[in-house]
Formats: sequence, structure tokens, C-alpha cells
Amino acid sequence: MKPNAKKTLYKRIALALSLCALLIWAILGTGASLAWFTDTSPEINNIFHFAEFDVEVSHYIGEGKWDEVDSQTKIFDEKALYEPGYVQVVYLKVENKGTLPFEFYTAVNVNGCIVATNVFGQEFMLQDYLKFGVITNMDEKDIINGSLEREIAKDAAKILVKEIAERPLHNYDTNPATLQPKETAFLALIVRMPEEVGNVANYRGETIPKVNLGITVKADQIQD
Repeated sequence: MKPNAKKTLYKRIALALSLCALLIWAILGTGASLAWFTDTSPEINNIFHFAEFDVEVSHYIGEGKWDEVDSQTKIFDEKALYEPGYVQVVYLKVENKGTLPFEFYTAVNVNGCIVATNVFGQEFMLQDYLKFGVITNMDEKDIINGSLEREIAKDAAKILVKEIAERPLHNYDTNPATLQPKETAFLALIVRMPEEVGNVANYRGETIPKVNLGITVKADQIQD
């Protein structure tokens, strides 16, 4: 074989190998891209900051039963029709299962919403008109029975939900609760829309306003 013919053959082989490598790279790259864009991560509704503390959070499901809460648990009623005067109460149990005492803070968070139009033709979001509050008690019966009273629940819910994300958790108007090792606290979380909101949050049209609420629980070391 002539030298020029050999060079030409080598070039063709090298080109073929390069094309094969390029094709393999493209297939791998496309596969990775598809996996990246089609992969679905678990929905996060609830956020916990416990550091070195051993904490378990449960929510009340009725008939004296509690169910442990994780990041995906739906605690608030997704079908709630918020309107002026509406009050929703959910119950949590926070257990210190470790050996260290701590103080903890609880709040609601907004994971998403559907913007709607009110009767005045203005766009609005429900979280701009909802208020949140928490009642803490060390006795299960007291917290569930006592917080059911409408006026007590209304008085406890004073913080605008939209403000919660704008302030550090320890700056909330609600005082932290303290749990010693092996102690349990019971909480009533209240979300309400005050009567005075009026038609500003009264929707008109085909789009129904919606807000997806979760909880944030944060445990901190007790400061001396």
C-alpha cells in the first residue's frame, strides 16, 4: 500500500472513531439531560431545623390518634375555602426524645399559591390576608378542647402569614416553648381570615384562589 493511501486510511479510521465517540457522548449527554429534567423531587411542605436534637413532630388525625409528620405531610386542609371570618385549627405534638433540653418555635410557610382576581378587578393572593397564631399547652385535652373556642383561636392569630417569611423565626410575636428531655408539648396552629378583609379577597371569575401551607419547626439550644 502506498504511503498516501495509508495516511488516507488512518484519517478515515480516526474520523470514524471520532464520530463514534461524539455519538456516544451525545447519547450519554441526552440521557443525562432527560434524567435531569424528568426527575421529580419529593414535594416539600414542612421544614424542620433540629440540629443535634432528637425531636418528633406529629399531627392530630382525630379520635385520639396522632400521625408523625415528615416534609411531605399535608397538615392544612388543601380544599379550605378561605373567606372573611374563616378559621382553621390544626394540632401538633412535639416530643423531645433526646437527652438535651431545647426551646422551639413554630410557624406556617407558604409553598405556593394561585393568584386570583377580586370583585374590584384586582389581582390578589390569599396569604396577604391570612393571619397565623399558635397556642401551646403541655396537656393534650386542654389544647384540643380549649383552642376550639372560636374567640380564643381568633385572638391567637395575629401575625400575617406573608410576614413570616420576611422575619427570622425567633423574632415572631409567639414565644418559644421549652421542652426538657422526654417531655411533650401540644400546639394548636390557627390560620384565619379576619372579617374586616371584606371583598378585597373575594374572588370573581373562573380562577379560584388557593394557597398551599406547610409548617416550619425550629429547635434551638436554651440560652443561659
